[in-house]
Amino acid sequence: MLHIRLDDFDAAIRALNDSLVLAVPTETVYGLAVKADNQPAIDKLIALKSRPHESEKIFALMLGDPADIHYYAHVPHEAADLANRYFPGPLTLVLPKNPNFRNPYFDHYNTIGIRIPDHPFMLELLPRAGPLIVTSANPRGEESAVSGSEVAKRMPEVDAVIDSEADNQLPSTVIDATGDELIVLRRGPITLE
Repeated sequence: MLHIRLDDFDAAIRALNDSLVLAVPTETVYGLAVKADNQPAIDKLIALKSRPHESEKIFALMLGDPADIHYYAHVPHEAADLANRYFPGPLTLVLPKNPNFRNPYFDHYNTIGIRIPDHPFMLELLPRAGPLIVTSANPRGEESAVSGSEVAKRMPEVDAVIDSEADNQLPSTVIDATGDELIVLRRGPITLE
């Protein structure tokens, strides 16, 4: 496993460009990230998380700028209010996928989870690296890791890790905004109340 310093953005981008699965800190828990347009890296992530395309659980797309959401998804009014209020922040919004967005992973789905993290490292990395496909850093069915050292210990098959710690112990709140009403799919730091 390649260990990368928190301030070494060039090494992080090289790892992503080299099709590596990179463990990254966020304001919630650690995530596993790959370039959104890198099929070999996406395949590695699918295998690592034992999550085939037929799975109901879909990886999220992590962006650096809320203004970019419309390129990837249709944003209903209530979801737009949440995005304006909580992005960047510990929220993943499940939205109807923009049919014009073509992607080797998301082409299998009609919905897309959008996440814009509020973490200094990620907010600097994302504009440089481009959109990332991200999922929580944990073996299937276990709690998410909250530090790079924990990822290294529990998931040695991950290619590279940013040596740092996450800011919280709870994963992001996941809200389904694809229907007539908002549905909380995973509880986290943000509540609908």
